[in-house]
Amino acid sequence: MFEKKMRLDALYEFYGKMLTDKQNEIMDLYCNMDYSLGEISEVHSISRQAVHDTIKRTEKVLEHYEEQLGLYERFTDKQKAFEKILECINAYESTRSYELIDTIKKIVLTEIE
Repeated sequence: MFEKKMRLDALYEFYGKMLTDKQNEIMDLYCNMDYSLGEISEVHSISRQAVHDTIKRTEKVLEHYEEQLGLYERFTDKQKAFEKILECINAYESTRSYELIDTIKKIVLTEIE
């Protein structure tokens, strides 16, 4: 459940500007301000069910954008590559193994292709 919320937050961060004003307002409260469905319903004077439905529909829209554009996936792939590079650099500092330098070069070359 937590991972699903984290993914929704990240997708909103990437694609939030592409949403309608109403979707954007509700998702901002839900993702960035961590409002509950009840709190959002009070702010917008709509039912809790309407908030839930809007979030679910918007989640599908955000997933569709990710399916089409893949920005979040590319971002996470690059983040993992940089983390691996940092691990190699830290290992190199203690071992001075030139194999680690080769590993770093391979990761960098893969990422810039």
